Amino acid sequence: MLSVRRFRAFSVALGGWLLPHLASAQDASVTAEPPAAVESEHVEQARRLYLEGLEHVRQAHWGDALAAFERSRALRPHAMTSYNIGACERALGHYTRAHEQLRRALDENKAAELPPSVTSDAQAFLDEIERLLVHVTLVVEPAGTTVTFDGRPLQPAVVAAPSAHSRFVAGLLPPGRGGVVPNGELEVVADPGAHVITLSRQGYGDVVVNKTYRPGQSARLRLALAELPATIRVSSNERLAVVSVNGRDVGLAPVDVLRPAGIYHIEVTKPGFVHYGADVRVMAGEESALRSTLVREKPSILDKWWFWTAAVAVTGGVATVTFLATRSEPAAQRPPLDGGTLGWVARIP
Repeated sequence: MLSVRRFRAFSVALGGWLLPHLASAQDASVTAEPPAAVESEHVEQARRLYLEGLEHVRQAHWGDALAAFERSRALRPHAMTSYNIGACERALGHYTRAHEQLRRALDENKAAELPPSVTSDAQAFLDEIERLLVHVTLVVEPAGTTVTFDGRPLQPAVVAAPSAHSRFVAGLLPPGRGGVVPNGELEVVADPGAHVITLSRQGYGDVVVNKTYRPGQSARLRLALAELPATIRVSSNERLAVVSVNGRDVGLAPVDVLRPAGIYHIEVTKPGFVHYGADVRVMAGEESALRSTLVREKPSILDKWWFWTAAVAVTGGVATVTFLATRSEPAAQRPPLDGGTLGWVARIP
């Protein structure tokens, strides 16, 4: 943790850097163009915010000090300000952020703005933080899943040499939706302590995991998302119509059917109506609405009552005529045979 004495030293160092620039800017503002006056105002405000940050440090108000230093650097970047930001993040336990800011301070120290003792302290802090950081290898299924740590997306890490899997740093980016992991395995560098890891992907149920890691721990975590079923919503213009999916009855329309992603054959039937059928393709987690329109069947002539009544009547008449035409009368009731003028009668046995 940064001591108050060291912050006072920083104040002297930064004040010594700002005052000559402030004086020259004020002299130039008398005859210079407006941009010079704007720069002078920014430098003066940056110094005022820096001193405000020091006052918060004296009271151990690390969050307020951090905000003041960040505003100061936004107006006038300086290696000392970046170092102080890193020291505040370290005091707050934000080790990934502290590591990034301390590394930035050393990168900004091209003009030797930092005293040698501060440079040495920055490197010592970096070594200490690297021993505290947690390394979690996530194996995510399926690939292409969105991952967030504590409600923040992961920032790709700058690595010196390529590795077998991607490397990311947690806690650096603002809160927001996570980024898509290109492959199924990644390494996450995070602060020690409790974390909420969230995985999401369209068509799959979200996975939320709470994990606590001790300082310097290395862990491996495998997480798999379950595919959501698809919903097929079938309705009809006729009540009491029977719905079947791939040949199996599922109920009367309207009905919601849950199925895995795929292609399904839907049939809707009702007596007296033309059969309805359709194929539906659904994706995981998707809802598909299908409305069937049933049309009444047109009855054939064979189905009409008057046809069968007439047919029966005609059939009965034919049978009567046939009977009358074919039946033979008893011999006793036969009239006598007439032999004609010749009186010949031929008897057939």
